[in-house]
Amino acid sequence: MKWLCTLCFLVFLSTSSISLKAQHAIGPIAGINLPFVNFTDFVIDSRYNGAIMPTNYIGMSYRYQSHKNVGFQVDIAYSQKGWGQQIQDSLNNITVNNVINYIELPLYMRWSLLGDRKFNININVGCYAAYAVGQKTNLAKQDSVNQRVAIYDINTDNRGDFGFIIGLGISYKFNFGYLQLEGGYRAGFANILPVSHITKENPIVSTNQSPTFLFSYLIPINRRDREGKE
Repeated sequence: MKWLCTLCFLVFLSTSSISLKAQHAIGPIAGINLPFVNFTDFVIDSRYNGAIMPTNYIGMSYRYQSHKNVGFQVDIAYSQKGWGQQIQDSLNNITVNNVINYIELPLYMRWSLLGDRKFNININVGCYAAYAVGQKTNLAKQDSVNQRVAIYDINTDNRGDFGFIIGLGISYKFNFGYLQLEGGYRAGFANILPVSHITKENPIVSTNQSPTFLFSYLIPINRRDREGKE
């Protein structure tokens, strides 16, 4: 993880020195996560199934580009992650959603693979850091559940998270700004449940994973971009 952040920083410095005519843009970003958690050595019941649980991603984004093919983007966002778990109670199947609310800070490089002055296809690679600020579980009757349920507790479990980002995006430049549509995958490296090798009540691995689909509208904040000059 450290080598990736170092690489992003070095490329940022190198691209900044290529041209002083940098493009700056800022604006809202929103979309959905399809999160799940990578559990290992935990679920001992063969009836366990993951459940799809769309969640929110809302924030502000800043884009810096000093070269026509390479740029950087950073967000500050409210991002919901967690996992859904289908279990059986005494009567039927129920779905338990464990939603964890994070303040997330992604930083990623954007390479333009194809395109022209207005339309571009980009590949995004970077990293993120996040901190949990809230949690909600919709389990109503725990005593009626026949299977083991994994529960996240913000007061006792790990609140910090960090990971890797990779994805593809398209952007189009209008006279009034940039519209971007991005799809990607965020792979967490930090366990959200603390590991105890004595009690072994939690899994050895419990990392956030999330396909993410985002839409952003970025407004140029320097005169060069607003006037549409080269």
